[in-house]
Amino acid sequence: MKTLLDFMQTEQIRIIKQEQYIITLQEVVYDERARDGTWCQAPYPNHKKGCPNFPKCIEERPRFKAYQGYTWYAVTEEFDLAAHAEKMKAKHPHWTNRQCRNLLYWQGGVRKRLRIKAEGFCYSSTDVLLDIPEANGVNVFATMAKHGVFLKANPDYVTKVMLVGKILKNGGN
Repeated sequence: MKTLLDFMQTEQIRIIKQEQYIITLQEVVYDERARDGTWCQAPYPNHKKGCPNFPKCIEERPRFKAYQGYTWYAVTEEFDLAAHAEKMKAKHPHWTNRQCRNLLYWQGGVRKRLRIKAEGFCYSSTDVLLDIPEANGVNVFATMAKHGVFLKANPDYVTKVMLVGKILKNGGN
């Protein structure tokens, strides 16, 4: 049977781990290009019309501006894509680097871990989870840069981000 001390130590460990992947956002950068399809329709390899999920994910999510009176937090999950690509290359020596880094082989697991973290940070029924903040109009690159986290396109080390909003009560958090 757990004692109060055991519980407190477990809770402290959870809080320490939580601080490593939750960032309080002083500012969230809204950019209409995230909502109007400018970014979604940008071509990339094998997708000359851009993201195959456009416009579905945007139509399913409200604009970020609809969420007034919230304190926002970035919940992050990191993934060593270079190490993953090396493992895939060892497993499939004939594959190209692009095949080894293909998001179909890693993104689902990373997003699942991120969602578990983000949902674990949603304590109240009034909390809001933005699983694809760009679809809500958030410029994630600019928002994270304002908070010292510099995301890169095509990185060796991936940082995925979801946002959690907590409604302000009595003028505070």
